[in-house]
Amino acid sequence: MKDSLFEKETRTRNYMRTALLVMFKAFDDVLGRDSVYKLTVEFTLGPHVFIRPSSDLKLSNKTFSDIWSRMHDYIDADLPIIKESIKVSDAYSKMVDEGIEEAASFLHFRRSSRITMSCIDDFKCYFYGSVMKHTGLLKAFDLMPYETGFFLLLPDIDEPDVIKEIDMPVKLFEAYSESYRIAHLLETDTITDVNKEICADNVTDLILTCESIFDAKLVKAAQGIVSKGKKFVFVAGPSSSGKTSTANRLCYAMRNYGIKPRLISLDDYYKDRTEAVKSGANIDWESIETIDVARFSSDMLDLLEGKEIELPRFDFRTQASLPSGKRISLGERDILIIEGIHGLNDVFAEQIPEDLIYRVYVSALSQLNISRHNRIPSTDIRLLRRIVRDHRSRGYDAANTLRRWPSVRNGEMENIFPFQENADIIINTTMVYELAAIKPYAERALFCVERGTPEYIKAKELLKFLDFVIPLSTDQIPPASIIREFIGGSCMNVG
Repeated sequence: MKDSLFEKETRTRNYMRTALLVMFKAFDDVLGRDSVYKLTVEFTLGPHVFIRPSSDLKLSNKTFSDIWSRMHDYIDADLPIIKESIKVSDAYSKMVDEGIEEAASFLHFRRSSRITMSCIDDFKCYFYGSVMKHTGLLKAFDLMPYETGFFLLLPDIDEPDVIKEIDMPVKLFEAYSESYRIAHLLETDTITDVNKEICADNVTDLILTCESIFDAKLVKAAQGIVSKGKKFVFVAGPSSSGKTSTANRLCYAMRNYGIKPRLISLDDYYKDRTEAVKSGANIDWESIETIDVARFSSDMLDLLEGKEIELPRFDFRTQASLPSGKRISLGERDILIIEGIHGLNDVFAEQIPEDLIYRVYVSALSQLNISRHNRIPSTDIRLLRRIVRDHRSRGYDAANTLRRWPSVRNGEMENIFPFQENADIIINTTMVYELAAIKPYAERALFCVERGTPEYIKAKELLKFLDFVIPLSTDQIPPASIIREFIGGSCMNVG
């Protein structure tokens, strides 16, 4: 039987953590224990993990060769990986004794009295989540220096013996790296750092600083659009990335340049239920064939020819395409902002001259770690956002959202991610404070998932992860914030 999305995700993450454990032990043996805590696991590109060493840890080609060889020694020896449950107080004292108090700081906010360490021989490391039972289960890996860090290259879990050459998404890499640089400048690299800010009552400064940084990204995009004479701006991204709020706020940023932005949603070009692509008995909302591309292209061509068009309106309640009564044309100062998950797909630009198009890719790229060695997956951030929004505004419980998530993810893999490098700019919509804001809403929804259901395991995993987070009051989150799209209270029409 084929694994479900969540089962495959679990196996992939277990493999990754096991490979990291083996690599950290190799660093411990080759360079000493101190080197292990100078490595930060930042993000993943596909199955591959990007790791950045601190500036005082210099890694030569020989060092990588020695680490690579030592890792193979452990794998060939098929060493057992032991799980050891120890008191939080003992773990903290041991790390302090070893001079790595910074690494132990997250334990201060750990509510449970014990944690589980993963051990190879006398080397112990904490991971949020499971690892495999012995080192011989690692079938393939490689190390690849890249810019100021290196990749731990890993196989796709369905082809564990094969390391595929990485097709570097340069723009996405830079967007991730910029997000981590900003988090570091704000001294909020980890959940622990954010928790400390909340405890110190510095929430207002943190929220307003994050919102100011996001405003600067929008200004940069607006400047690029106006200075290059663009007329059609496509805003695209995966589910719960904050596309709608970003598109609205981009409109406001562009008005500062005397522009009259006109916002339309590709969702309004969905076909009637009778014509839409189905997935089982339901409409496949992730399929590009569910959108009336022919009508969209015809409308864009009419606008280019100076004609006035009437925009459609899709009624999600009746699942029907209706006339909106809203008529638009494209004047000299007008710019059309087109928002939708498929916006970067070339089929929507066939009737538009390329020099008039500007593409914005919006995503929620997690820049916050639990600890140096434990990253927070971006997909989990988006899933939490969607659970909260669906529960608040669409009447879906968390179990329903979790059931739909595999279909959403499959649609992203096929229709969204392949086009992300086509973007002129990538805008990251995550805020370092957002987990603290979303936590109370997410927990209420997740606790309603019934034990014994297929969705319960993922719900329990998300609840366990949220246990690291101290919640904050949402009163000071501005009404135009991206986060308001999910928790409610937005001053914009974002659903």
